[in-house]
Amino acid sequence: MFPCPTSLVVTGTMEKANIVTIAWVSLLTSQPPTLGISVGTRGYSGEAIKSNKDFTVNIATVGIMIEADFCGIRSGRDIDKFSETGLTKMPSKIVRSPIIKECPLNLECRLTDWRIIGRTNHFVGEIVETHVDTDKLKDTGDIGSIDINAFDPLIYIGGVREYRRVGEKVGDPYQIGNRLKK
Repeated sequence: MFPCPTSLVVTGTMEKANIVTIAWVSLLTSQPPTLGISVGTRGYSGEAIKSNKDFTVNIATVGIMIEADFCGIRSGRDIDKFSETGLTKMPSKIVRSPIIKECPLNLECRLTDWRIIGRTNHFVGEIVETHVDTDKLKDTGDIGSIDINAFDPLIYIGGVREYRRVGEKVGDPYQIGNRLKK
């Protein structure tokens, strides 16, 4: 699949939390706001999410690319990834799992379901709180008006294993197709 946001998923508590880097994050429905994440079954993170029953999804920026990559190639079983990377833990408002200060978009999620498919845990989480850095919004101040250039999300291209930035805008969804109406 083509571009995916690089996400840092955190589970645990302020005292003991783990970060895993994943690109497989998808909004599943807006009512209730729900997303799905996929985490390998052989690692530490999947078991931590199952036992904690909540997690946060923190969208990484290009500015923390090295830290984000590190969190995906090292196990949290034996190290504290917050200490190793210098990323800052902040308490969530609703769930026990912390959010990451350096990420401009943080989603607090309660685990509602999970399944194993192949070698991957598929977790479903209801989004119970959203945090957005207001300096990353357009002048309207509306959460739906993220200034993508200010946000500068770290994009992962799986097939070729590359990190990228978002490119230029080429159209307006739900509008440009009207050109074909007769």
